[in-house]
Amino acid sequence: MMPTSVARFAFSALVVLVPGARLVAQTAGMPPQSIMMTDWERQKKNVLAYIDAMPDSAITFAPTPGVRNFAQQVQHFAGTNAEVAALTLKGLKAPPSLGDTAAYLHKKAALRDYTVKSYDYLLDALKSATPAQLAKTYALYNQPAAPAWRWLELSKEHAVWTFGQLIPYLRLNKVTPPAYDMPF
Repeated sequence: MMPTSVARFAFSALVVLVPGARLVAQTAGMPPQSIMMTDWERQKKNVLAYIDAMPDSAITFAPTPGVRNFAQQVQHFAGTNAEVAALTLKGLKAPPSLGDTAAYLHKKAALRDYTVKSYDYLLDALKSATPAQLAKTYALYNQPAAPAWRWLELSKEHAVWTFGQLIPYLRLNKVTPPAYDMPF
């Protein structure tokens, strides 16, 4: 039989170490927070360059009927980014209102402002997130549960794909897409 003091020590160690082990398991594969911040800041810069390049008269341009126009495409991914940050890092049920759709879906300056607010909201949430917040799991969009950091990575991937779809919007308006700022 184990002495009481050894048993108490073993139990105390278990209570302290098990939650930490779970945190380690949920952050395995997570990029460093500084890299996530750098990637999101770069994406913000790239998106703003595309908005700046698009003529104000073409903000509501859609290449074919039945698809989102330029402003709606930007709103789609920038809004999703803010939503993921609100749900996973801020613990909210929905993202805050970051602009007036009547304005930012029709005016370039308002779309730019909405985009800045969306990215700044995500960047602020990420910058202040703790490792425990990044490791906490959520089931979003009818998908299996994943840690908050993974949802942020998936949102970034979604944004890059949707952002890339803007190239023909620019070219069909005789605008050369700005160079994509890569990290290397």
